[in-house]
Amino acid sequence: MALPAVLLKAKNAISKGTKAVKTAKAVKSATSNSNDEEVKSFFQIFKIPILLGAPIFIYIFVVFILVITIPQVLYDAEYGDDASNNSGGSYTGDIAYVQWAVDIANDDTHGYSQCARTGPDYDCSSLVYYSLLNTGYTEEQLGSYPFATGAMDSILTKAGFKRHNYVESELEPGDILLVHNSMRQHTAIYVGEGQVVEASMSENGGICGASGDQTGSEILVNQDDGGWEAYYRKEG
Repeated sequence: MALPAVLLKAKNAISKGTKAVKTAKAVKSATSNSNDEEVKSFFQIFKIPILLGAPIFIYIFVVFILVITIPQVLYDAEYGDDASNNSGGSYTGDIAYVQWAVDIANDDTHGYSQCARTGPDYDCSSLVYYSLLNTGYTEEQLGSYPFATGAMDSILTKAGFKRHNYVESELEPGDILLVHNSMRQHTAIYVGEGQVVEASMSENGGICGASGDQTGSEILVNQDDGGWEAYYRKEG
């Protein structure tokens, strides 16, 4: 028996709707599978860079700590606020090598460097070396090249200085201060009134830098913070 025209149209509409739903589900399933494959492909492609990214980031972070942060922390611990406040100084005594070193500290054309330590820039031991060499001591006494802290004991002794164990209360102007061990290697000249003249550190907190004193405190007259092993005093 034939269906009325209205019911026939309804049946056809329902049939078309059902087909449309099935088609939509099929498209959705295919799209989902495609997205899953794309995600898998993404991680497969970038798997190695992602794994390498973490070590590279860690490496950069460690280098930053070692090169920038730690030297600055050590510098601040060593010199504190004195580095910025006491870069200039005066000396009123008559010991020529003390005056020479103080004049260098007050002249910002001279900075700190271990890479170029023969003037106009100096490190701690070459500052002592040239202060002596420019005020009457000879290369026969001191050597033809600036000594390092490890060689200072024998050289200063042969040049007429006597070694004394460090006692702060015994210091006199002109005493050459020295510490040389596995933790610290440094030298300075005692100026008097609790102060020393020393070559401390470059402008970037390291051992080398631009020529000249970029901060005003690379070579300075500074408060003596102690920590020395010995002082050397000229005898006679």
